[in-house]
Amino acid sequence: MTKMTAKKAVLSLFTFLLLVFLANAANAQEDFTAATLPSVELCPCSNQGYAVTVQNTGSVASSYAVVASGDAAGWVTFNPNRFVLNPSQSGNFFAYVNSVCNIKGSYNLEILITTNNGLTKAIKQTLKISECYDYSLQEGNAVDTAEEVAYAQHQGTYNLCTDEKKSIPILITNSENFANEYSFFLDAPEWAGLNVGKARLDAKQSGIFLINYDSSGILGKFDFNLAAISSLGKVQRKKSIEADVEKCYDLEATPEKKEDTICSGEQTIINVEIKNSGAIKQRISVEADGAEWAGFGNSTNFDIGKDEIKNAALILSPKEDASGKFAIAVSAIPDNKTAFTAPAAINVDVINKAACYEAGISTKAAVTNLYKEDFFFAKITNNGIKKAVYSARLEGPSWAGIEPQTLELNPGQTGNLNVRINPSSDIEPNAYGVKIILESNGAIYSKDIDIKLRKETELEKNLKAGLKAYQYYLYLSVLIIILILVFIKPIIRTKNKIKIRYEKYRIRRERLKELKLAREKKREEKEKQRRQEEKARERQIKKEARKTKRKENQFFKKHKAWAYSIIALIILVFAGHYFKLYNLKYTNIYLRNIFVGYLYYILIGIGIAAVLFLLALLYNYLGKRKKKAKKPAKEKIKTGEKKAEKKIKKEKRWYNKPAYIGIILALLIALITSAAYFGLLKQAKDFVVLYSYYFGLGIIILIIIIGILSFYKPAIKLFKE
Repeated sequence: MTKMTAKKAVLSLFTFLLLVFLANAANAQEDFTAATLPSVELCPCSNQGYAVTVQNTGSVASSYAVVASGDAAGWVTFNPNRFVLNPSQSGNFFAYVNSVCNIKGSYNLEILITTNNGLTKAIKQTLKISECYDYSLQEGNAVDTAEEVAYAQHQGTYNLCTDEKKSIPILITNSENFANEYSFFLDAPEWAGLNVGKARLDAKQSGIFLINYDSSGILGKFDFNLAAISSLGKVQRKKSIEADVEKCYDLEATPEKKEDTICSGEQTIINVEIKNSGAIKQRISVEADGAEWAGFGNSTNFDIGKDEIKNAALILSPKEDASGKFAIAVSAIPDNKTAFTAPAAINVDVINKAACYEAGISTKAAVTNLYKEDFFFAKITNNGIKKAVYSARLEGPSWAGIEPQTLELNPGQTGNLNVRINPSSDIEPNAYGVKIILESNGAIYSKDIDIKLRKETELEKNLKAGLKAYQYYLYLSVLIIILILVFIKPIIRTKNKIKIRYEKYRIRRERLKELKLAREKKREEKEKQRRQEEKARERQIKKEARKTKRKENQFFKKHKAWAYSIIALIILVFAGHYFKLYNLKYTNIYLRNIFVGYLYYILIGIGIAAVLFLLALLYNYLGKRKKKAKKPAKEKIKTGEKKAEKKIKKEKRWYNKPAYIGIILALLIALITSAAYFGLLKQAKDFVVLYSYYFGLGIIILIIIIGILSFYKPAIKLFKE
């Protein structure tokens, strides 16, 4: 009893607990909410993520599993894809979208959230995928070094210089809000290349990579094709860069003098022409070396444009004690690039100042004066190398002077200075010294002259008085002697010349007369020859005209039979068609029937014609042999007599007489009338109609034979024989 009671008690307790559990299970509910954006904007192949919020709104803890459905299900992963939430607890999981690259548009996504008890809820979304891997490439001005690049935007073609090493900076800018990596490719000549192959940029970041080039020995126009591809999105950007490699630095320095002689202690300027034959504007610095007193002063730097020419003044200022030969080296350096220096050389010969303006004074060493006013000159020669202006003065007694006081002479030129002497009678006779002094540019030149003063003797006075009294007689005597000496020989010479000229004139007249006669004779002969040539030309023209006419007549005679045959054939063809003997429309049928139906007859006819032709050849051959065997003893009749006989015989032929022609016409009329009376014309017509094909074929064959014979001369000759 006790055991049974215990079992019942246990069974009752289990039943009670089961009922309590079932009651609690019936009262417990499982539910949740899920929320996220209805539309999400994403980039392709970026693995971008967004959050989805889930809240357990049930009364019991639940375990959740997440899966994707829809167009974009293959691109979406969840983290975490399984999680547990207690009642009233909320949490987030992330959906990551990693689509294929290079797509855009809207795609449907359905996120299915399922509890462990099978409760499932779906979140529907639209994924808007855009081309959002935007970035840009922009080229900048070429720079010298790649260490510190100062970027400045460049537009248009690059004007590059040959024989230089530079870099073209390329600015790349990531325009998106996320990082990306870029690969670079360059299609360019072998002398240009990239410094990097890849670069990574964060969001909204920019960077610079370089196209390095070495244009040594390169000239011409080239294209650099730059391409970049982003790692995310595989977006490609291309940039075409045109480069014109020119000879930028091409200077020429040409001094106006390659050699010069200058004076010490003076300043000399030599212009040096600088020509820029390069392709760009340049900043030029000029230098001079070879002597410390040679330089360009303050004008050592200046700008010179393309194809521009400027002059630089080379200043030469040798000191007073400088002398000798100097080689001055001039250098024009563009933009401080010594590799492109334009050199020039000037050979300078520095001469002492005294030698530069050296004056040569040539005059009498001593002059005698008889106490009267007198002049004598001093010859001054510039033996220096420069143009000189000499100031002249005279040192000596007051009664001696010099003029002019200034003399300007070029190198090698000569001038005169007049020394005036006018001593008074109270001056003691004696020898007085004077000095001619010349000065130019600080150099002094001089010449000493002795002036001897003395009184006239009585003999000198009387002699002068006599000469003065009879001077006109002396002048006349001298003039007469001169005239005799001058004119006696010309008179004799003139007489001889007149004789010679008359003889030449006489001979010339005779020659002219002979030439005139010869010309007239030659003119008559030419006129006679011209008339003969005109007559010969007229005869030739007439002969050619007769020949042409003869050829035309021969051609007509030669082809007359052919022409008549063709005309007759045409008339027969159209006559047969007109009289309805046959129809031209079916000419091809007639011809085919003739050659098909009567082939054997045609062949027989051709064979007979060939046999007759061979018999004719045999007959001609036998006839020739008989003629050769006979050899008549008598000579042939003359050609003129033969022609006369033939003409007489031709005139005697019967058909040249009208009576015979009338008889023949009468017989033809009678024949036609009889045929009509006895009904023979109809029979003739039927006969012609019946055998019209044969008549036509015979006429055609006859025309062909005539044509062959007319064009084939040997055959005609054979038949004539």
